[in-house]
Parts: sequence; structure tokens; C-alpha cells
Amino acid sequence: MPSVDMDRSMEIPSGGYLRQWRKTLGLTQAQLAAESGLTQSVIAKVERENVDPRASTLRKLVAALLRSEAPDKPHTVGDIMIEEVAVLAPEDTVQSAIERMVREGISQLPVVATNGAIMGLVSETSLLRTDVDRDGPVQSVMQMNFEVVNVGVSIAEGRRLLVEREVLLITDSGLLRGLVSRIDMVRALSKDR
Repeated sequence: MPSVDMDRSMEIPSGGYLRQWRKTLGLTQAQLAAESGLTQSVIAKVERENVDPRASTLRKLVAALLRSEAPDKPHTVGDIMIEEVAVLAPEDTVQSAIERMVREGISQLPVVATNGAIMGLVSETSLLRTDVDRDGPVQSVMQMNFEVVNVGVSIAEGRRLLVEREVLLITDSGLLRGLVSRIDMVRALSKDR
């Protein structure tokens, strides 16, 4: 069964195609439901073409089938993210952010409130401005235009976003779980052969 290439534009798979793909992989509807987070009845309706599924439903089905087809290959940003993320508190000083970046060899530090909410991002770009007060709080230099994505976002979507952004902050249930930088994505692409 040919697989769907999520990095290129594609035709929308029909219910019959999805059913055939599932059967080729030896999966039951119940197994696909467990893997995709959808109900078995939704999968049955999609496969019988009784419903016109939403794009998010198709995305979940295709992602689950791809994971089943190649379980050792990364499929989502959650598969390639850096999980141990150094963070700053909004009251930390700019100088402490500089020292931490140099000491730990990192180029982005999320600013996180005590309740776990992501407030901003301090990056090398933030620190290169000429009007930076090193004794001031990082809150004064943090960027507000950062990209937050769910842990289940596809590698293809993450790759597209990283063309415009330096880093993706990865969340699950609204909490910071990791990050993916451009070099993390390049590493993932280098292993995708």
C-alpha cells in the first residue's frame, strides 16, 4: 500500500483508501481508534463514506496509519522535541539570561510564569538590541511573537513553521513540554532517509 507523503500536497484520501490501508497494516477499527484518538464509530463512518470528515479527523487517521506503518520514524514535533527545557522567570535579569545562554549553549529561553503559562521568549535576537538594560528583568526584552504548537503537530507542519520562526514551543494540555529549534528539525530530517 503506498503511503501518503505529508510533506507534499496530496489528494484527500477516500474512506475506501483508508480502509484498505488499515487492513494492509493488519489493524482493526478498534486498534486504529485507540491509536488515532477517534472513536471506532467515526472510523467506520469515514471508511463507509457515510460522512464528510473534517480535515482534523483525516489528519488524525493518516497520522495514526503512518505511525503504524513506520513506528520507529518520528512523525510529530513531540517525537523530536527537546524535553528538558531551560526556562526563565519574568523577574530574572537580562544578565542572568545572557550568562545562562552562554553557559548552557542555548539560543532561546522561554519565559514562564509560576502557574506554568508561557509569557514570552528570550532569544539571541532579543539580547542583541542596543537598548537592552542588563540589570532589568527579562520581561522587558522578551519576544511576544513566538509560536506555540501542540505536541501532536506533524513534522511537516513544524518544518513549515520553522521557515518563519526560530523555535517552536511545544505544549500538551496547555503546559510547556519541550521545544523544537531549527537545528532539531534539521537533525530529524537527516535521520529521515
